[in-house]
Amino acid sequence: MKTNTGNTAKKQKIITAAMELFRRTHDVRRVSLEAIAGEARVSPTTIYNNFGNRETLVFEVVKELIRTIIDRNRALVYSDLPFPQKLISIISGKMAIMDKMNQEIIEKMVSQDKNITPFINEIFQKEIKPLWKKMMDDGIKQGYVDPSIDLDMLFIYLDILQTGFRAKPEILKGFTENMDAVKQLTRLMFYGFLKKEIDLFQKEGK
Repeated sequence: MKTNTGNTAKKQKIITAAMELFRRTHDVRRVSLEAIAGEARVSPTTIYNNFGNRETLVFEVVKELIRTIIDRNRALVYSDLPFPQKLISIISGKMAIMDKMNQEIIEKMVSQDKNITPFINEIFQKEIKPLWKKMMDDGIKQGYVDPSIDLDMLFIYLDILQTGFRAKPEILKGFTENMDAVKQLTRLMFYGFLKKEIDLFQKEGK
């Protein structure tokens, strides 16, 4: 058991070191395993033994970033904050984390790469969906969310958005330099494009 615990701690140390180096550069590919080993104070052989190759380590960094965002959001969702403040904090926090991360890492988060897609799908089913359900329930109770919205339809909508980002990865090019576009997309996600509510599905003869 001590060996497993030691290996886990060592792997986490390497991931943390890689994430820190990735934050400091505009090109993740320029960060060598030797540099990561130096930052983590381990040998390059230790990295190879724990991750196999550089690409695997990069994906572990992506997973760590996703876990960080979800853990932060879970704390917010289950806090006593009012619904609007929860939503604002979740959006601003996610943008702040993404703003500090390298472009290549951001793109991998929404990629269809076989190494990351199963992880993201599992996280979505087991963790993100329950958090959205909790948010929706709180929003309905506090009068901010339309109670007629079917939760299953919300998840279909989120799947469509995720698929759209994967199909158009260029949207994320220059993420940090194009925050106005990100803000507009976020606003469209929550409010749509209508300034005033319109009864789009009036009954015949009404």
